[in-house]
Amino acid sequence: MKIVFGRFSFSPILVGMLAAALLPVGANAQDKKGELTFEKDILPIIRAKCIRCHAGVDPKAGLNLTSPSSLLTGGNSGAALRIRAAESSLLYEKVSSDKMPPVGQKLTAEEKGLIRKWINDGAKGVGNAATIDRSEDVTGVDHWSFRSPVRPTVPVVRQSHRVDNPIDAFVLKRLEEQSLTLAPNAERLTLLRRASFDLIGLPPSPEEIEQFLADDRPGANARMIDRLLASPRYGERWARHWLDVAGFTESAGILNQDLRLPLAWRYRDYVIRAFNSDKPYDRFLQEQIAGDELTGYWDAFETAEQLPDEVVEGIVATGYLRTAADPSRPDFKGIKNAAGQYYFPTLFDTLQIVCSSTMGLAVQCARCHSHKFDPIPQVDYYSMQAVFMTAYRPDNWIPQMNRRLPIASKHQKDAATKRNAEVDANVKRQKAELAALKKTFTDRLFEDRLAELPEGIRENVKAALNTKKSTRTDAQKQLAAKFEKQLRPQAKKLDAALAKNADYKKGANDLNAAIAAEERRRLKFDEVRALYDQAGEAKTHVLLRGDSLTPGPPVKPGVISSLETPQPFEWIAPDDKAKTSGRRLAFARWLTQPQHPLTARVMVNRIWMHHFGTGIVATPDDFGVAGSPPSHPQLLDWLATEFVRSGWSIKHMHRLILTSATWRQRSRVDTQHRAACVPIDPDNRLLWRQTIRRLEAEPLRDTLLAASASLSHPMYGASQSVARQKNGEVLVAAGKNQNRRSIYVMVLRLTPETMLQVFDQPTISVNCTQRSTSTVSTQALALLNSDVMTRAAAAFADRVLTEQPNDPVGRAVLTAFSRPATSSERELLSQFFNEQQSRYLELQDEAARQKAEVIAAARSKAIADLCHMLMSANEFVYVD
Repeated sequence: MKIVFGRFSFSPILVGMLAAALLPVGANAQDKKGELTFEKDILPIIRAKCIRCHAGVDPKAGLNLTSPSSLLTGGNSGAALRIRAAESSLLYEKVSSDKMPPVGQKLTAEEKGLIRKWINDGAKGVGNAATIDRSEDVTGVDHWSFRSPVRPTVPVVRQSHRVDNPIDAFVLKRLEEQSLTLAPNAERLTLLRRASFDLIGLPPSPEEIEQFLADDRPGANARMIDRLLASPRYGERWARHWLDVAGFTESAGILNQDLRLPLAWRYRDYVIRAFNSDKPYDRFLQEQIAGDELTGYWDAFETAEQLPDEVVEGIVATGYLRTAADPSRPDFKGIKNAAGQYYFPTLFDTLQIVCSSTMGLAVQCARCHSHKFDPIPQVDYYSMQAVFMTAYRPDNWIPQMNRRLPIASKHQKDAATKRNAEVDANVKRQKAELAALKKTFTDRLFEDRLAELPEGIRENVKAALNTKKSTRTDAQKQLAAKFEKQLRPQAKKLDAALAKNADYKKGANDLNAAIAAEERRRLKFDEVRALYDQAGEAKTHVLLRGDSLTPGPPVKPGVISSLETPQPFEWIAPDDKAKTSGRRLAFARWLTQPQHPLTARVMVNRIWMHHFGTGIVATPDDFGVAGSPPSHPQLLDWLATEFVRSGWSIKHMHRLILTSATWRQRSRVDTQHRAACVPIDPDNRLLWRQTIRRLEAEPLRDTLLAASASLSHPMYGASQSVARQKNGEVLVAAGKNQNRRSIYVMVLRLTPETMLQVFDQPTISVNCTQRSTSTVSTQALALLNSDVMTRAAAAFADRVLTEQPNDPVGRAVLTAFSRPATSSERELLSQFFNEQQSRYLELQDEAARQKAEVIAAARSKAIADLCHMLMSANEFVYVD
């Protein structure tokens, strides 16, 4: 970013000449008349006292004070100046403490006072005079991803017999340029298992394997793919991918605490429903960015008897803009610089999530300065921030727990207010009656027990207990200490005593029943963690060096100006009575226009990545200059344009990819094919074979549960909580739904479920655009030794013994690996099973070994060991 300060500038040479003469500061800062300015009042001090060290090619501490802008850009320790905050400005801190200048004459009290007053008065001549010069910021506009995709012609290739759809033609074109070819197709059961994990994140069941093998009609693969896409498990699988890039968690990130967000699951459920229904991707983005504006939430709220489902879906979708860590609490408003410490970071993270997930751009560099690689000037960053500023208002921040909307119209809320006022009045009256009833019988109990005392002390005891403690005589204190608990028992004992009275019990039960019935009449509405605009004017400024305490010039809502879009970003400010600004909807429509250079490309690349392990662009969150170039640029553009032509159908893209010969390739190839390809393309970027991929954390846990017949499938609703155990592990809390799919397990920023964390479930700081795959010893140890695996193996053994008691070994292999056991595997595994069973029997005495129940127990343990071994094998953990 280039800063221009009106007509004022000066060179290091001129500054050096002027530094020889001290220009006097005439009067005391407190008595000085008129407004202080940089040029007239502050510059002379800097020239005289500071410029000797802070000028030239290598200034001290990186701080060059030869131009006014350098006070804001600062040096190694950050900005030297914070406008209207002298006490926290490095410049004033250093000179007021006499740390600077280190040698020579220190600043006088008058000079220090001038600097302090000038900063606190707004630092006129620095921040206020700054304007943004964009002329030098926008470079590299010709970068391929910043131009709209053009649909290429499908190439003609020599190996046309391998072309099942256009994907294969584009891939073969690149392979043939290197005299290479595709690998042969994988076996049918390999493809079934691969497709099942790709689309639903679960292995095929033995019954599904049998049905697939029995279908020998043409098109069996396509029917299998359609069946998987129609499964409700599909949405659960692919929602997990999107929730990663959206930065979804269920804790707020408050001061290193996992404060839970009880309503976050509604957004997760929205994403699952969207994928299952194949919601068009453009609509999917529009709802998440501006669902309230898109569906007319405020109009519906004011006029409809109840909110239409579409409107509710729209406000739930805006949970996408609520995933950034938001540490705000109501008491934060009293914290000094709460906006800079807590509120702006949430806004920064939100913008990073939006740009990386939808456009594949790393924009966070432009927060402090124009992007060093991509054509993203700093002003564009803050113009995009202005899009969201009407909802996220650092100057009028709504604490995250309060930022909710009821699923109700105004008509419903008004009716509820009226009804609930009646309920409150009735409950208040009934509780008063209950209290009076209790007092009556308590007094009666007191009199009855008092009557049991000797007649000579009754009146004295009664008088003592009815006298205030502070005014009791010594004699009364003694009587009270002796008899008060007997005559006036504490709450629990009193209730127990009253419950023995039939009249009281009936009266109290009747009143409690009436109160409960009245409470059931109370109208309550579910709430949504939504994003919505606030009333009032929202101003956005360029933050110099990204510091909220040094605001620069104001900006209007806008987008990245260097992106080539046929339809420019257009936003017209609404009238003052409008409930929402329309900024986010304008941004969403700009983002989802068919010719947007990034939106379709980024999404099809992400879909491709989840089917092949690596995207056509290997850096899914960086389509900029510093990112990886596409391995198949024409294929990427063909897929992007096809995506738009299909109505932005994600399921259409799955069908295309999974019916291609490219996807159906073997991952294990013969020596000749490998020898030809590896020297030319060792990383398989040209796709001469399929890639073996390890299961991610969630499918691995789900597969363990599925193999053991323990997986339960209740969809939607509140997540299953996790709890730290005494041994330090974090496990899904015990309960009837503890074996739900992993997408329903609560995701916390600081307390992830241990098994999922070990297998690389990301720890969400902002978001995760691409998961890492590690290979560490703790993974092998978890598979071999964890209680989770031991329980899963025992349940797996029970399953195979129930389903195939005469062939548990064969059933276990089929269930674990989605294929029949080979003859050599049967022999080895049967030998292992027999040896294990013998070992368990040897632990018993001779008489016990003959008992049927002992033999059955040894058999179960031996099969459990075999199942445990299968679940620890690479073939179980990897997809071929």
